[in-house]
Amino acid sequence: MIDTGHHLLRARIRGSGPTVILECGGAGEGVEGWGEELEVALAARATVVTYDRAGVGGSTGTQARTVTEMAEDLHRLAVGLDAELPAVFVGWSYGGLVTQMYALRHPGNVAGLVFVDPTATREPPGSPLARKASFALAPLLLRLSAPFTGKNARSLRNLATTLDGMQNAVHEVAQARRHGNFPAVPLRVVTAGKRPRMPAAQLAHLDADHRALAGQSPYGQISVAEHAGHRIPIEQPTAIVEAVEAVLGR
Repeated sequence: MIDTGHHLLRARIRGSGPTVILECGGAGEGVEGWGEELEVALAARATVVTYDRAGVGGSTGTQARTVTEMAEDLHRLAVGLDAELPAVFVGWSYGGLVTQMYALRHPGNVAGLVFVDPTATREPPGSPLARKASFALAPLLLRLSAPFTGKNARSLRNLATTLDGMQNAVHEVAQARRHGNFPAVPLRVVTAGKRPRMPAAQLAHLDADHRALAGQSPYGQISVAEHAGHRIPIEQPTAIVEAVEAVLGR
């Protein structure tokens, strides 16, 4: 349990060597969210840190409402762990937003970046009104279904809170990128190879967004996890291990 001065963050540390910090997806439960296979594989090469965001999993406090707050919590965690810095930061899905904000605010602490099918920050295709309605409906449905999902109920409620602020979070990071720069460090974007039900326009949008993110560093590259959908850490963890190794120069 790491004391940030505001609340306690639960973290798990495995392995030894250069620090690799994993920033999880929308529900915020990182200690159990990345999968055993990935953590063990990375721990053979580095000191691997996973953690639960504030108000989630084993961490105390309440869920942060802005990406900036989450990025500052991540900074307090890294400092509180007395981790070897600069470190490699790996952000999955919504965690990609948090990792981007961290890199913009604390570039000197970043040795490399890996984004795992990150949430897009560009304006997507389609009707803004329909998109607004969708983001209002999804959290409601998650909260209504949570009581019937047993041990997953809390995770669904946490995800609903994240989705409530999703559009604001995307705009927050997009604005930060317009006014700041990533450090010139090795950067990999690992994108999902399987999206069978996604419309062509949305596929093109995601591809363009991920390529733009890779272009934020002169050392940015994209790789495709051909055998995985959005759950790359579970479905094809080797794709992430290879990206981290490339960023570490191994």
